[in-house]
Amino acid sequence: MRKMKKILLPTFLLSISFQVLAIVDYSDPSPETVKSSKSSTKINNNRNENSGSNHSEFSLASNYEISEVGKEKVGAVNFDMHFQTPYNVFLDGSFWQANYKGQQQAGNPKVMLGFNWLKMGNASDEARLDLTAGMRFRGQSEIASSRNDKIFGIETTKRFMNFGLGLAYELTLSGDPSKQDEYAIGNVHRISVSTGWMVSNDIQFELEAENFKVMESTNSARLNRLSSPLSFSTISPKLNLGLSSYVNFILGARFQMQKAQVTAKLFDLHGANSNSVFSGLTLSI
Repeated sequence: MRKMKKILLPTFLLSISFQVLAIVDYSDPSPETVKSSKSSTKINNNRNENSGSNHSEFSLASNYEISEVGKEKVGAVNFDMHFQTPYNVFLDGSFWQANYKGQQQAGNPKVMLGFNWLKMGNASDEARLDLTAGMRFRGQSEIASSRNDKIFGIETTKRFMNFGLGLAYELTLSGDPSKQDEYAIGNVHRISVSTGWMVSNDIQFELEAENFKVMESTNSARLNRLSSPLSFSTISPKLNLGLSSYVNFILGARFQMQKAQVTAKLFDLHGANSNSVFSGLTLSI
């Protein structure tokens, strides 16, 4: 455990990359042309948002996260993209690549299309409801899943001046793995609760709790399959430091509150395999 901390701490403090912002900024909206940044399953960032106007926004991001799979250390670079259109429709894309067993291994691409179904209130007390649908595509590496999964989600957020709350539910309809030695699983249910607090324009905190329930596979013809449901929970504190109006540095960790005996490939589910630490730099245009 001490050895792991020695390895993780320097990387946690020194790694700098781009990541999609997920902390709420409740400062007064700028009279200039407004922009917003959104994460599809977390509290929204609204650094310059005016909820009464149409806007478009584009973000490119990544972060570096260190965790474990079995007894192996894994360093993963996560890439994210977000595009918000002026028509209450947004597009999210993500991909990861990990250093596993001394080799670079590609992960599972994910694409989500979202709709801002409901927005009420002004910039300081806005409430919103978003719907999402998309897919996670199969990968061919040792650590990635060889499934094609369909994903549907709903998220609601509410702002209270310097505080914010978020609640999200996501359903993953798992496909059958193309690799015969990979465990098949059933549908995955994810529930998350987020809260954010803005200390100042440049310092923000976020706390997110997630619960995952992976159902057993119904494909009785498959030899390798999950025969009973498993569930696990995580909690993730984050610190967000604003470097400019469009650049933010983020430090965070993810801790397992309830561990699971994972046999299937669930690297895309937060905290499925171990605790982790991450850091990144966010850029929104």
